[in-house]
Amino acid sequence: MRRYQFPYIPTPRGRPPMRWTDTQEPTTCRRCNMHWEDGDPALTIACTGCGGPADEPCRRRSGGNERVCACRDEAAVQMELLTRCEGLTWDGRHEKPLLLRERPIAHALMCRSVRTGAPVSRWTS
Repeated sequence: MRRYQFPYIPTPRGRPPMRWTDTQEPTTCRRCNMHWEDGDPALTIACTGCGGPADEPCRRRSGGNERVCACRDEAAVQMELLTRCEGLTWDGRHEKPLLLRERPIAHALMCRSVRTGAPVSRWTS
């Protein structure tokens, strides 16, 4: 008996949509409730993992990174910009999600685009 092989049909994948975030808006760790008024301190340094410059969110070529890379967090801890998270976490990283919006923020000082497939954050106002 011969196996049936499905024909290969390429499907066009569109570009992931752009979302917008303010990298200097106040943020809070979801695990230990530590709060930063001036935004995520790890975003003040450049990322060595993805090559993201300072004051910009981490990026992946395929999109979809709404959080800071682990190497940027580790560098911020070594530079004493961040402390280890006291919450229940195995790696000591804070969970600091970026709030994603559908449109650019007019009043934001550091409004940056994020290429992602994630929906708009439900926590934004």
